[in-house]
This record gives sequence, structure tokens and C-alpha cells, in this order.
Amino acid sequence: MTMSTRFAVGVLSLITAGCASSGVVPIGDGVYLVSKKSIGCGFASAESIKADLYKEANEFCAERKKEIHTVEVIAHDGIPAVRCANAELHFTCVDAAKNSQ
Repeated sequence: MTMSTRFAVGVLSLITAGCASSGVVPIGDGVYLVSKKSIGCGFASAESIKADLYKEANEFCAERKKEIHTVEVIAHDGIPAVRCANAELHFTCVDAAKNSQ
């Protein structure tokens, strides 16, 4: 494998490695926050990051025998040389009956 091929594979690995999650953090009044930022930056979309956040939040609430209720979601697509794609989800865990109202 040539040096340029190794470099390209390394860069591609970083881009596709995904995102680093903050983990679920309580922010008060029963509201939790989870956020992620794309490692790849550039023209990355925030949509897959949001999906990952919802999966993490759903798992967190399911462990408590509850369902997620979205309070707020903020997402920004990546812009080269300006910012990496990122998203944050504010949520609560509620009983299933309360979530259907």
C-alpha cells in the first residue's frame, strides 16, 4: 500500500468513524441533554447525527421503562472551514400514557 493510499484510508476512517457523544446529561427539572459533533466536518449532514441521538435517548428512557418526549432538538449541517455537523437533543422520559397525549 502506498503512502498516499494509507493517508486516504486514514482520512476516510476518521470521517466515517462517526461522532463523539456527550452521553446523556441531566440538565434540570427532569430534562436531559445528549449531543454529538461530526468528526468528518466538511459538508456532513446533521440528519444521521440526530438519528444517533434519538437512539441513545430512547435506550436511556427504555432502561427506565419509559418513553422519550422531545423538548427541543437543534441541528446544524457541516460547512467546510466553518463548523462540523452537530446536533443536540433535549428530552424527558415519560410514561407511555403521558406521551400519547
